Amino acid sequence: MTTKIQGWTIVHQKRTEWRGVYDGVFLGECDGRWIAGRMYQGKSMTDGFGEGGEWWYSNRYESDFEHEANRALRALREYIRLSKLAADCWDGIFDQRAGEAIDRHWANRVPLDGVHDMSAAWVHPDLTGDVRGSHHMLPAAEAKYELLQYMRRSHAVSEAFREVAQIRHGSELHKAYETAIEAAGAVRLSVAGDRFSLSYDGTYNDGDEHWGRTWHRKPHPDARVSRVTH
Repeated sequence: MTTKIQGWTIVHQKRTEWRGVYDGVFLGECDGRWIAGRMYQGKSMTDGFGEGGEWWYSNRYESDFEHEANRALRALREYIRLSKLAADCWDGIFDQRAGEAIDRHWANRVPLDGVHDMSAAWVHPDLTGDVRGSHHMLPAAEAKYELLQYMRRSHAVSEAFREVAQIRHGSELHKAYETAIEAAGAVRLSVAGDRFSLSYDGTYNDGDEHWGRTWHRKPHPDARVSRVTH
């Protein structure tokens, strides 16, 4: 399906058929601006966009008042709403998959092909100081994706998005997402007490091959790593 339209990178899209009519929705990003839109209704999976990349209608999120993470969140909410209006595009897992697509897009914004393996961690302030991350060593882009997933699942992060001060440039939330998205190595960040990190230390899991994951290992020469087999 289409991956670029009028300068927008398509981050997630879905098009389905219902009673002979094809309908679809798309979510896109361009230079930190976000868009959520609805494709043209048509007669095939490929006629959702016009010859020049036109679409039926959309809403853009590009206000300078807010940082990119908040623009993306508002676009995601609109994208979910539009999916429920389109022909059978929404299902019970649609919201999760769309959020994952945003995190995957951010995780690959900075090229990390030559970066050593890393692990992601999430520590929630509790009586026991529970570590919610696994310290599982992954290729850099995969570890970064896991970090962004931890941030999406954090209640503290979700609550921060509700505060007007936190959606502005320079806020704790803004700095945290900027650090995570631009990371090209080990980083530490926090939001409302929840602590997140990427490090070169962790555990290699040989059981990955059981799940069809055949990562090419790139351990950091100074890393403290161990190996777990299943």
